[in-house]
Amino acid sequence: MSAVLASRSAAEAAGPLPPRGDTTHMPGSHATDMPSGDTIARLAGWAVAFDAKLCGLAEDLDTSWRQALLGPWSFLDAMPPERAAVLWPRLWRDRLAHEGHWPALGRFDDPLTRLCLLPRGDLLQRLCTLALARRPGVLRCCIDRSVRAPLQRALGDTFSVLSTFSPQGRPVDAAQAAWSPVQWACVGFADWSAALAGDSRLITTLVRWSLPRQALDQVLDAAPVPAERPVAAALAALGQAEVTWPC
Repeated sequence: MSAVLASRSAAEAAGPLPPRGDTTHMPGSHATDMPSGDTIARLAGWAVAFDAKLCGLAEDLDTSWRQALLGPWSFLDAMPPERAAVLWPRLWRDRLAHEGHWPALGRFDDPLTRLCLLPRGDLLQRLCTLALARRPGVLRCCIDRSVRAPLQRALGDTFSVLSTFSPQGRPVDAAQAAWSPVQWACVGFADWSAALAGDSRLITTLVRWSLPRQALDQVLDAAPVPAERPVAAALAALGQAEVTWPC
């Protein structure tokens, strides 16, 4: 699939073919320039990264999704690991074909799209970071050690950066101040998915499967959690603090 996607995206980057008989867009004009070597190499890199995501996708599933998604493929357990590893990408492609169009490789130049390539642990951390960067008042109100300590562990070095945003934020109610990192990651999913452009169903599905199904449904079914910053402004603030998001 990587070679097919890379070829397709290279064609897209080259632009549409000129109409028959049109001599105003002959080779040498900008309209028919082929992608540069750097562009082709970058797109090929995204193809490899996407294929690697499919190879490891079974390990990135939250436990709440595993039976529904992996149950029909239990026959893989009886196979030698090296043979099963070859089958995983093919099986996931067939399953994801029901989730919308395959993303053009050029979309992975966008940090929002690139999130879906991360392994589950990193993905949850980035979603939690996004949610709290949009709501800087949360950490200001999160004073209970039993809540604050898990956030510190989940966010790692980013916790101290987000803490510097806290004085700028509005207080939140006690219930939200007690939310866990996974709950904030679910809020981050709602923020992130709403900010994606175009048909992003397949991309959001890859990320959705890494989150607890019930917790995510509760967030998505409820009213949006109020935020002080748009997604773009939150990511800009993280960038100014030298936090690269998502990677």
